[in-house]
Amino acid sequence: MNKTYQDLYNSMITTKAIKYILKYNPERKKYSYRPYSHQAVENALDDISNLIIDDTIFYAFTKDEILEMEEDLHILEDLRNAAKYAFSERLPERIKPNSDGIVGEILLDIFIQAYEKDSDKLVARAKHTEMNSKKEITGYDALYFTKNNDGINLWLGQAKAGSKQYCQGDIAKDLKTKYTKEYFSDTCYYIKDKGDCNELKDLLKRINRLCFNAQKDGYTSDMKYDKFLEILKEYNVALKIPCLLAYTKDIYCSKEKLGALIKKEVSSIAKYFENKNFSINLGIPYEILFYLMPIKDVSYIRQRISDFRKEVI
Repeated sequence: MNKTYQDLYNSMITTKAIKYILKYNPERKKYSYRPYSHQAVENALDDISNLIIDDTIFYAFTKDEILEMEEDLHILEDLRNAAKYAFSERLPERIKPNSDGIVGEILLDIFIQAYEKDSDKLVARAKHTEMNSKKEITGYDALYFTKNNDGINLWLGQAKAGSKQYCQGDIAKDLKTKYTKEYFSDTCYYIKDKGDCNELKDLLKRINRLCFNAQKDGYTSDMKYDKFLEILKEYNVALKIPCLLAYTKDIYCSKEKLGALIKKEVSSIAKYFENKNFSINLGIPYEILFYLMPIKDVSYIRQRISDFRKEVI
């Protein structure tokens, strides 16, 4: 195949994301804040809905699967048909539009794949089932890595879409409960043989070997985590925690006022989170990044996605 996965993604998603989603200067305080908005135009919500639909195939399948399906089936010639295939084959049925988290999950997928340099998806969540059940993986809404000369960044993220109060409250709750040693190590052990990134193969093999030795030699949970931590430090692994808040807030009365209103939203979100301390003590460096995207009407987008899913045979 002549085109790489990144070539395909950039041409089909990133170019549209840059057109329909406006990016603003980030702010860094105790935590990092990355603000975005859609455009203040009449059809903006339809543009965002269509972008989410177009990204669905890239969200639901791994990089290698995308390349194989494009070569064999030319699946990317029609992204709407590709999205229907993804909904049919991979994504769980969620009957109630207003409780469907797919909008936030795919938006976070777009932000990381389109805007973060050298991002590579560690696991396509929809490909694997949750531990001890037949449901999709829960816990983290995004699992990626980026790699540079300094080492590896693991991206384990959360995505919320709905009211501002709901997004803030549930993100804060997740940050308090889903980044403990036990939760973090259980997830990493679970994905060790499900990681689809060749560049992480050596690291995942080391974790797999540790799991075998822990079982063979009867490691305690603390011993197992300490050995796990040694491996992460050896590979210079740091943790990025991207948290998307895509919430209903109509600030789109004027293109000229949009920048100032976004700045107010950043101040409001920062005021909520800056006085909170999250007990994240994993033994490796970490950074919390809040992706903020006020949306004129989240329910409208959810309904558009729900209506589209009804077209799936």
